[in-house]
Order: sequence, then C-alpha cells, then structure tokens
Amino acid sequence: MDRPHLNRLTFLTAAVSLAVSGAASASGFRLPENSIAGLGTSNALVANSTELGALTYNPAGMSFHKKSGAVAGLMDINLDLKVDPQGGTPTDSTGKDNIGVPNGYFVGQLQNGWAWGLGISAPFGLETRWPAGTFPLFNATGTGALAPEHSKIAVLNFNPNVSKRISPNTSVAFGVDFYNAKSMVFNTQGVAIDGTGEGTGFNLAVLHRAGDWSFGGSYRSQVDVDINGQVSGAPATTSITFPWMLQVGAQYQATKALALEFDIERTGWSKFDKLVIKAPVAPAPANLITSTNNWSDSNAYRFGGTYQIAPRTQLRFGLALDKTPQGDSYYSARVPDADRKLYSIGIAQDMGGWSLEAGYMRVEFDDRTVNNPAGSYATRLGSGNYDPNGTDAYNGKYSASVNLYGIGVSTTF
Repeated sequence: MDRPHLNRLTFLTAAVSLAVSGAASASGFRLPENSIAGLGTSNALVANSTELGALTYNPAGMSFHKKSGAVAGLMDINLDLKVDPQGGTPTDSTGKDNIGVPNGYFVGQLQNGWAWGLGISAPFGLETRWPAGTFPLFNATGTGALAPEHSKIAVLNFNPNVSKRISPNTSVAFGVDFYNAKSMVFNTQGVAIDGTGEGTGFNLAVLHRAGDWSFGGSYRSQVDVDINGQVSGAPATTSITFPWMLQVGAQYQATKALALEFDIERTGWSKFDKLVIKAPVAPAPANLITSTNNWSDSNAYRFGGTYQIAPRTQLRFGLALDKTPQGDSYYSARVPDADRKLYSIGIAQDMGGWSLEAGYMRVEFDDRTVNNPAGSYATRLGSGNYDPNGTDAYNGKYSASVNLYGIGVSTTF
C-alpha cells in the first residue's frame, strides 16, 4: 500500500471518532457542569429561581432576579482512565492530568418583567491519549498506524438569552447557542490530525413557582458543526451533530433553610449516528467513508440541595446517575464510556456585595468489559473497512474516575 493512501486511511479512521475525545462527567462526552453552583449540587438546578449559577441551566430564572448580576468560575478536571486490553498490558491514558474549564453568566434587568443574559460554558470535551502498542491487535493485523493516539475536543458555547415574566409566578426564555469547536485533535499512531469549526442552535426554557414548589424545564437544540482541518498539510472536512438536551425538574423549599431538587435530563445522542468524511480527490471532493456510531438517547437522574447553615453561608450537596448512550456494537477506546455515579459538595460564602463559591465532585464510572467476537477486526479489514469501532481491536476491561474542583465568584448590582 502506498504511503499517501495509508495516510488517507489513517485520517479517515481517526476522523470518524473526532467528536469522541474522552470520558467526561456526563453521558458520552458531555460536560454538564456549567457553574460552580452546579458542580456542588450535581447539576440539579433547572428549577432553581434564586441562584445566579442556575441561570446557565435555565435562563428563564433571569426574570425572577431583582437585580443585575454576574457569576464566573473555573473548574479543574482530573481524569484517571485505564484499560487492561485483551492480550496486552494494563495501560493508563497519558492525556493531561488537569484540564481547566471556564464558565460564567451575566444577567441584566430590563423593564416590564424582561431580562437579558449571556452565558459562557464548555458543554462538551475532554481528552484521551493512548501510548503506542496499547491495543496489540492493530500491530498484529499490520495496521499499527491506525491505532488511536491523541483524541481531544474543546467546545465553547456563547449563549445570549432574553426572558420575560409572563405572570407573577411564571417566566419563559429564548436564546441562541453559538458552538465554537476551538480545538480538535484526532491523532493516530501514524498521522497528526487537527481541526476547528462552528455551529448555531437555540434554547427554550420555562420556570414556574407555586408556593414552596418550583418547576423548571429547559431544551437545547442539536447543533451541527462543520469541521475544517488538516492531515499532513492537506485539507479535509467532516461534520458533527452535537445532541439536543431536555431537562425538567422540581424544587421543594422544605424549610426556610433547606431546598431540595430532583431533575431528569434526556440527551439526544441518537443524533450522533454517522460521520461522513470528505477529502480532496480528483476531480472533486467525494464521500470517502461513513462511520456508524449507533448511540442511543440516554437519561441522567440528579438530586441536589442547598442548606443555609448560617445567614451568609450556604452548603450545597448532590448526587446523580448518568446512563451511557454507547453500546458494545460500535465501542471505541477514544471514548471508553460507561454508566457513572456522581457525588458532589459545595459551599458559598457571602462576603458583602459579592460571594465566594467552591465545589467538588467525584465521578465513579462502572467498570466495563468489552468482548466483541474474535476475528471481527480482521474480517472488517478484509472487506475494505478500516474502522475498528465495535470489533475485538478494543476488547478489554476499561475503568475510569474523575475528580472535579471548582472555585468562583458572584455579585449583584
């Protein structure tokens, strides 16, 4: 096989997984921790009408705030990921030990129940990096150059919103999601690949208060992002469909100091079904490969609360269960996903005019053993299909955990 053709096959095999860059703290490669308040409550905030950090989950809450305000935070994500591959040696992913993720929200009050806001978050991302030889079947079949190496995605969402209080107890909101895929790396052991792209979607939200109860709902549409990148200096393109997300929740003010909330989120991962790769082929670009991910829509169940332990001190806590959308039939080591449990705690201290916030979350992945039929990768290669997803090339036991630390500030004016 000539070298240019091998480079192209290598690029295609890596690019079909370009959206799956690592184990995140929600299903698939989603990062739902959009504020320090969310970090401390396991993201159970969609029905919260008081916290500034809840506005990125449900912007309809803007019209319930009496003042303008701003909140900003930074999270440090520490991922521990390892595989015990079939026929190989237990190996740790060697991606960055610590990844910083920013978040923030500004809300401005207008007249007649109107408010506007701007949120900044990183809804998708993270990173894996596998040393050469981690998955021995690639070398055994003469396709070592196709084995995964560095996979990374970093997506920022710029989210302007407007909200309107349509009655004393009900508010609605509309916004636009601008996704900036600012860093994408999809290296194999043979070729370095990178790309960037942008896309636009929308979001709708509602929040209703009824005595000690509050009810919230938020929907974010799917976002199609066109990716332009390079392989060995030559241009190549593809597109990613990021999933829609629907959240509903209820909060109960149990006492003057204690508020409890339960949320359910549905993520439309079935939209992340196929990736069609294009590259320059004379006389014109042509579709070269289609990769089927075959993911399913998945649910997350979140419980969180806040407790005012002192007039100026708030304790936060939460736990959650996130179900994976990924089955064994197209399993990929670029995103060794599994069901996971989340445990979190946080605190907010009013300093007079502004508040200091901190939070911690522990994410425990279920161990996952992949045991696809022996010879399935060789059979696929024999048919001219170089995609290793869902074959015995990735057989083995995968385990992971994540620690997230966050600190932030907020103020009203």
